[in-house]
Amino acid sequence: MIKVLIVDDQQLLLDLMSRLLENNPEINVVAKGKDGNEALAMTERYQPDVVLMDIHMPVCDGIEATKKIKAYNSAIKVLVLSASSDDQDVHQALSSGADGYILKTIGEKELVAVIKSVYADIEVIHKDVRDAAMRSRSGQLNGKTSGRSLVIDGVHVNLSERDLDVIRMIVDGKSTTEMAEALFVSEGRLRNIITEIIQKLMCENRTQVAVFALKHHLV
Repeated sequence: MIKVLIVDDQQLLLDLMSRLLENNPEINVVAKGKDGNEALAMTERYQPDVVLMDIHMPVCDGIEATKKIKAYNSAIKVLVLSASSDDQDVHQALSSGADGYILKTIGEKELVAVIKSVYADIEVIHKDVRDAAMRSRSGQLNGKTSGRSLVIDGVHVNLSERDLDVIRMIVDGKSTTEMAEALFVSEGRLRNIITEIIQKLMCENRTQVAVFALKHHLV
């Protein structure tokens, strides 16, 4: 069964969604929370597979809660279920590590299907916010550009904005723990990111990455 934690500041919605999901034999609602702090505490206690997360909540909103949950365990899926289709909300949710973003206009059968998809490691974006999600992924919100492209030994290499953030911290001599905390990811996930960067830049270690970055003005 898929263990689900529901987080929403409206008790009626919590109860309705809980009853709705519990009707499915493949889903087990393990807990319900009303704000981001409760979401993190219940995540640590119940170890859900999927967190169904509202955005706008008191005390600690869904954006911060998503960051904290992903920092605690990046394998736990966070599916944002919001009434907001605002571009900035979508951008912030996906940037914080959310594995999907759907609107509360979704139907019962579709919600169950989306939870199963996210659990199966498939990112799900509601069709009404898909354009905002694509802009978020390409870094076009607020006129921002994202990433950097360069050619190394005749090979085109694309570095994401996150790659560049990691490279800057490597140059600054940050530890693995410091970098993981800054990016709200686990240390294991950060090591994977660094390995990918080393491979992209055709280097052998972090020191060579730092030298390459300074030589090619990446920072």
